[in-house]
Amino acid sequence: MTKSRVPRHPVFVVGMPRSGTTLLSSLLDAHPNLVIAPETHYFTRCWPGGTIDRWADVEQMLARLDQQPGVHDMALSDEEWAAIRGRLRALKAPTHGDIFRVLIETYTARSEVPAWGEKTPDHLRNVPEMARQFPNAVFLAIIRDPRDVVLSLRNLPWSRRTTPGQAWTWRTYAALVDRYRTHYTDRFFALRYEDLIVHPEACLRDVCAFLETPFHEAMLQPRQQEDQHFDPDREPWKRKSASEIDASNREKWRVQMSEAERVIVDLIAGRWLSAYDYPRPGIRWRPALIGRILQRLGTAALQRVRRTLRKIRSGRMFNSDAAPRWIEE
Repeated sequence: MTKSRVPRHPVFVVGMPRSGTTLLSSLLDAHPNLVIAPETHYFTRCWPGGTIDRWADVEQMLARLDQQPGVHDMALSDEEWAAIRGRLRALKAPTHGDIFRVLIETYTARSEVPAWGEKTPDHLRNVPEMARQFPNAVFLAIIRDPRDVVLSLRNLPWSRRTTPGQAWTWRTYAALVDRYRTHYTDRFFALRYEDLIVHPEACLRDVCAFLETPFHEAMLQPRQQEDQHFDPDREPWKRKSASEIDASNREKWRVQMSEAERVIVDLIAGRWLSAYDYPRPGIRWRPALIGRILQRLGTAALQRVRRTLRKIRSGRMFNSDAAPRWIEE
């Protein structure tokens, strides 16, 4: 194996949740020279900001990581955890990047694959910090029609935002992708979910060209259910990523989303829909439609106020508990 065939890495897969990050990471993980680790949520749930100043900070980060479902899915043995601590103690002044790197390298060492990556969708917000911690890192962002994203987020245990809230998050993420593509140029690559499922080979060839590694036919077949890097009983919404790529899994909003919801997403996402070549059907304004839109916006605003007040009253702050609340419930 020549060095030129090893993909650029580490590779971080990011994007709005329910946009196809699990599918993309599964296809990448099928590359013979690349392993994509499960979601660590290092910078979203574990990282308190700042630096590592003492060994107690390292232990705190390891304890917080051990609370993440994705890290549990790595099934690290006691010997592997001891090896992680040993490698970190050998460093004069370990950083957050060191902790993250040693964790993933210990996991990927089992397969003896030369390149590694990780997928946590919301790490998109933390690209600047991750780019600083990992000077050689590259980022793959996937984008999906926000109307289908909103539909996909319905009834998930960790998704509490309303349609306006989810649409605003999508708009924020779309703007970040646009900014990073300009700021990080050759380190940041974005693709559309719809293009991936309709033209998987062409998209994956583009991704491999970005990673400077050959495309392999094996990448067109997602891993089987038993080989997936998540617990399908705990996270059943990810099961579809272990199926054949479904080119029809798009534009469900045309038949499954109410007119008021479609208009709300269109108004919030605005020009970003056009920027990513998503269709924007005309709006036939009527008093009844306006009333339904105002009702939904009012409900969303009220829920946001209540959520903010609950946080203030609970005095919830960043502490040693980093477990996702939806699992506790």
